[in-house]
Amino acid sequence: MNINLFIAKTLWRKDESRNNAYSGSSTLIAQLSVVISFFIIILSIAITDGFKHEIKSKASGFCGDILLKSPGVEYNSNLYPISGDLSFSNDILAIPEVRSMTGYAYRSGMIRFNDQIQGVIIKGVDADYNRDFYKKIISEGDIIDFSDSTESNSIMLSSRLADMMGFKVGDTVPVYFIDKSVRVSEFKVKGIFDAQLEQIDKTLIIAHINEVQRLNGWSSDQVSGLELQLEAGSDRKLVAERIEKIIFENGSNKDSQLEVLTVDELFPHLFDWLRLLDFNVLIVLVLMMIVAGFNMLSGLLILLFEKISVIGLFKALGMKNMDIHGIFLFKGLNIVFKGMVLGNLLAFAVGLMQKYFHIVKLDPVNYFVKYVPIHFNAVTIILVDIVSLVVIMLLMILPSLFVAKVSPDRLIRVK
Repeated sequence: MNINLFIAKTLWRKDESRNNAYSGSSTLIAQLSVVISFFIIILSIAITDGFKHEIKSKASGFCGDILLKSPGVEYNSNLYPISGDLSFSNDILAIPEVRSMTGYAYRSGMIRFNDQIQGVIIKGVDADYNRDFYKKIISEGDIIDFSDSTESNSIMLSSRLADMMGFKVGDTVPVYFIDKSVRVSEFKVKGIFDAQLEQIDKTLIIAHINEVQRLNGWSSDQVSGLELQLEAGSDRKLVAERIEKIIFENGSNKDSQLEVLTVDELFPHLFDWLRLLDFNVLIVLVLMMIVAGFNMLSGLLILLFEKISVIGLFKALGMKNMDIHGIFLFKGLNIVFKGMVLGNLLAFAVGLMQKYFHIVKLDPVNYFVKYVPIHFNAVTIILVDIVSLVVIMLLMILPSLFVAKVSPDRLIRVK
């Protein structure tokens, strides 16, 4: 066994058996500081990752991770359709990160109900559309079966729009479309979804793509754009660059001109807010590491002063300064490690309670979610634990300066 480790294990055993209040209180304060610091660090990361996970999944669920659309127009425009039949479609689908690619069509209109008028945007999708996102957020009714032609006049709308206009599942909704003349089409509400993204879903209606193409006067291969869903954890920017390269190298004159747009670029306000959260959490991490480090530094200095005569004896016996410091460093590592484990367990316990019982509520208008979201990323947490542990241990090297500057004869006389 390492001699430093052996001495560190036995040096304070006598004090602990005698319930030395002074030594115990200094150790307890240092350990409590570490517990609180790691608790705040892990919980802050879990909350930030929760916000990022929830908002990114909602934005991607509504609009895809990457969009291919006509250049220079809004993604939800019906002015310049593109052809959904691209010569390089298979090349894009061959990219490992690309899970699916489906066409969508948009049409703007107005609805009127009980003397209320509201502008809406209808998004048409087909049977290949990934419905997993809507399965998670459907609150009333059911999801449209886009492969069933008898449901071509069915729609799903947001709970915000339904509450605003007084719609319920089963209601017939007249939608007015203004071209050279005013046209009206009636749709039946089959489902109501609730995603708490007001700037996206406030005016959104989901319908069958055939109906939207008919309203726009388009052929079956004309769409507003193509929506790509990527595998979880994929780098959207990197995949977008690969798609741009495919379009440049493999595109033909028959293909539509395309612009590649990531969901980050589509909703910059959302992702800028998430980046601001990352910066705030970084500040919290640095502060908590410093607080825990200096509290441990103070605790270690107290332990050094308590054993100052023992230090003098070690030096008189010829033990090197770094070996003496190693004894106290092992003691500090023991305190920090126990505090880290306890802080992690406490953060996991509180986080899981919030995740499953939604104790802390939020205003979805301001925060895009109804409650504080929690998402534990094991890799991130382990990495932060290791970095925090290293930083705190580096700060605890400072007491070695104290050990090196005092002489053995003065230390032995001190009792």
